[in-house]
This record gives sequence, C-alpha cells and structure tokens, in this order.
Amino acid sequence: MVGARWYVQWVTVGGRATTAPPRAAAWVEFGYDDTTEGNYGCTPFKAATTVTETALTVGEKTDGAPSAGRCPKSYRAFEGKLRKLFSGPLTINRRVDDLTMDLKNQRGDYIAVKLMRPKGLFGSRWRLDHLVSGDTIVPVVGGKDVYYVFHRDGTVTGKAGCNDFTGRAVFDGDVLTMYRPTRTTDRTCSQELMDQEHRLLTDEKNPRRMRYDNPYTRSFQAVDGSSPADYFGYGWVAVPGN
Repeated sequence: MVGARWYVQWVTVGGRATTAPPRAAAWVEFGYDDTTEGNYGCTPFKAATTVTETALTVGEKTDGAPSAGRCPKSYRAFEGKLRKLFSGPLTINRRVDDLTMDLKNQRGDYIAVKLMRPKGLFGSRWRLDHLVSGDTIVPVVGGKDVYYVFHRDGTVTGKAGCNDFTGRAVFDGDVLTMYRPTRTTDRTCSQELMDQEHRLLTDEKNPRRMRYDNPYTRSFQAVDGSSPADYFGYGWVAVPGN
C-alpha cells in the first residue's frame, strides 16, 4: 500500500455509492514518511497519515489550490464526500486482492480504491517484457539489457538493448505520455537487437499518449489505440532488487 498510488473508484455513504470522477482524477499516494498526498477530483491535498497493515489514521490535512479549469458540479459534490470520509481512523479491507481495497470508517461508510501506479515506480529499473502490436503480444529480445527508469520529474532513462537513451515520460492520472527518446551512446550489437532498438527509439507518434493499468503489483502495461486492430503499447516488469 505504501509507496504506490491508488485511484478512487467510488465512495459509499449510508449504503449509497457515488462514482468518482473519470480518468482517475481522484487519487491518494501513501508515502514512507507518514504523509499522504492526493487529489479529491479537482483539489489537491496533503495529510499526515499513519499506515499499518490493517488500518490507517488520517490526521491534519492541507488543501492546495483547485485546478485551473472549471470544476464541474458533480466533481464538487464528490469532493465534499471524499474530503469528509478521508479523515480520522479507517480500517483497510482488501476487497478482491491486494489491488483493490476499501478504506472504511467506524460508521461503515467507505472509500473504494484500486492500485493505479505500481509500488516503486519511480527510480527503479523496469525491464521491457513485450510490445503490443494490434492483438499480438511481441516478446522483447535482449532480456535485462532493455529497461526503462522513470523519474518523478517526467524524465526517463534506460537502455534499448545496445544503447542508452534519455527522454520524457509523464504520468498524469491513468495516462502515460511518452516522447520520442534520444540515443546517448553509439554501440552496435546483433542485427536483431539493432532492429528492435531502432523501433523503440523511432516511434512514429511523438508524443504517444497511452492508457496504463497495473494488473499486478510488479508489472504494468501502457497501450495506445481506439480498437484492438490498431493497439500499440509496452509491457514492463520490475527488475528484482530494485
């Protein structure tokens, strides 16, 4: 739970559920320093939070400035409920598995959250496991020599098989925007690796905006496309020890 970002799916008050704003606009991220940051939907916040395996206590909160755009009435109504619920002692109930949880207060009202960003996303090494091309999963050759390191400042570094690269990769809600990277070394390898590397470093779309999900805690996939026929994307797996 700690070290990962969770998006709010809905809140339930008095047995009545209210769906959260779309595109993962409402979220919480629990830090290792007993603080939590998040967004109610339009308004960011920070809070002092103590987390254990089965419960958390939300202390004093500080709200930031609302987003520059107009906040719809439905968002404001949801924000009010989430702001009130995310306070004081809450129990942690895993709804289906470790990817979905309910944060429940003493009255039985709760916040339903789902893992959005994998634990340790930033600063860790993520091996590129496969590419998505249409309805086909294409395995990546090169093993541990093809990896990405995402950074909180919106940059990405890594190795494309033979050569190192740097670029931009911005996570916003459930969208990952990747810009065409720049090769920073000039090494040669086998033709197979070089052909694959060329494809990774010369994406025809620049930038490429992809929806990403996190089916498992140590892997995630990002895909662009309006239908299975034109899907393109990436699948990453965390490198052990990071």
